[in-house]
Amino acid sequence: MKIKKRGFAFLLTALIAFACTRNDITFGTTPENEYTRLSYIDSVEVKLSTVFADSFVTSAHTNFLLGQYNDPYLGTITSKNTFQLTVPTSLPDIASTAVFDSLTLIVKLNKYYYGDTTQPLTIQVKELATPITYSYNSKLYNTSSIATKIETLGQKTTRIYPGIYDSLIIRLDNAKGLELYNKLKTKATEVTTETEFLNYFYGLNLSTTNANNGFMFGINANAAQIVMRVHYHKTNPYHESAYIDFASLSNDYVFNQLTADRTGTGLVSSAAGINITEIPSAATNHLSFSQESMSTFSKITFPSLRNILVAKSNYTVKLIKAELILRPTPLSFNRSMYKLPDSLFLSTTDVTNLVGNTVTDSTGTAIQYAKVVIDDLYGEGTFYRFNITSYVSSLLNTLGTEKQGFYIRQASGITPNVDRLILSERGKDAYSSQLLLTVMYINK
Repeated sequence: MKIKKRGFAFLLTALIAFACTRNDITFGTTPENEYTRLSYIDSVEVKLSTVFADSFVTSAHTNFLLGQYNDPYLGTITSKNTFQLTVPTSLPDIASTAVFDSLTLIVKLNKYYYGDTTQPLTIQVKELATPITYSYNSKLYNTSSIATKIETLGQKTTRIYPGIYDSLIIRLDNAKGLELYNKLKTKATEVTTETEFLNYFYGLNLSTTNANNGFMFGINANAAQIVMRVHYHKTNPYHESAYIDFASLSNDYVFNQLTADRTGTGLVSSAAGINITEIPSAATNHLSFSQESMSTFSKITFPSLRNILVAKSNYTVKLIKAELILRPTPLSFNRSMYKLPDSLFLSTTDVTNLVGNTVTDSTGTAIQYAKVVIDDLYGEGTFYRFNITSYVSSLLNTLGTEKQGFYIRQASGITPNVDRLILSERGKDAYSSQLLLTVMYINK
């Protein structure tokens, strides 16, 4: 009996040892009949171009840009403002003994600036010579222009510090001030009824006159944020200062005249009368430009994307992840003058250059924003990162998508602004934008 038990125990031990024995695995080699394989691809061609419009709507803005600066990449950018004023909300009785003092324009700043604010700026105020009328399609555009009177209503040369100052005061012509004061004193219909006032005083234009101005700043263009103020004082029974305001209107006749002299930049319209022009980066030193407020957009496509399917025709290709890394061209930006957009988003487009759907985040409902990551130490590791997996998957699985891609759009809390982004094509330098793919190849 003991012999049988010992034999059974030996047999059981042998079976367990045999069951636990397996073939050795040799690391570092690829099995002959592999089933799946992950691959990391960073060699997809990123093709860039710049798409821009010669004219675009700038009416009904709630913020203005004023000034001029010289951009080494985009030429000279200039902005002027045109707007209307309305009558005072109420008119006091002005005593016959009261005395007119002055007329001023008070402009509220919105703290935005771009360029070199250390330079003095000469601001010129002119009265409109004709009523504001729409250019076409019941809109006013960056190229719209309303005639102004020859004489200057007011002018001031000063340094502006938008981060410190909350407003700007410009002394206006005394003769116009006295004219308004006398109408206020008699409560003439020209200063008591808005329609009559707009037939008498068409509006104002703000511009800068220095040829070498190095910056732009933002103005709050909401209703009553710009004020033309008539100052006077009472003499009886004692000296007492007083004023009456003509406040700005916020309507469809408010507009920015934003223009660019692009001489030498390569960004030239393809033909007279063509509003939308696409310039390949090969014509602009392999660079692409995005400046949304100037209706200038970087367009990005991936014409060789589907080649990864052809190269691995014996496999089923499954896209695991697709990331778009946008790297601003080194030395094209800095924190003080040529600021990068704080964040970007993408819109789809194709060969028609029409703006398509906005690229969403993982929820599929919210816009996907990419915040800028700035390398302050070396200035070379600055980038924006987007996850575009679902969009690239669609491009991979659809024929004829070589010319489909994205517009790079700018997101900001202040509209308009002239922040801009300059990108280089891959191969131009080591800091170009890339499409990074993680792909699974499945053996058929």
